[in-house]
Amino acid sequence: VMDAKPLLKEALQAEVGLPVDGKVPVIGFIGRLEEQKGSDILAAAISEFIDEKVQIIVLGTGKKQMEKQLEQLEILYPDKARGVAKFNVPLAHMITAGADF
Repeated sequence: VMDAKPLLKEALQAEVGLPVDGKVPVIGFIGRLEEQKGSDILAAAISEFIDEKVQIIVLGTGKKQMEKQLEQLEILYPDKARGVAKFNVPLAHMITAGADF
C-alpha cells in the first residue's frame, strides 16, 4: 500500500486535470449532493481552506443547485479543485485509492 499510494495519487491528479504534485494533500469526497450528507457544509467550507496547500476532488450527483456549485469549483479554483457531477464508478475508486483524506 505504501509503495502504491503515491502512484495512485499522481494518477488521480492527472485523471482530473489537477497539477500532479505528491507533496500536496488531496481531499476526496464521494457522495450524494444532499444536505443530509453534508454536501452543503463542504461547499461552504471549501473557500475557508482552499488557500492552503491542498487540492480537493468532489464526485457526486443530487440536487441540481449543488451540482452547479460543484461544477463551478474548477472555474473558481483551477489548480486546486475539481467537481464532477455525474455517476462515475472508476473515478470513485481512484478517489478512494488516491486521496489522502
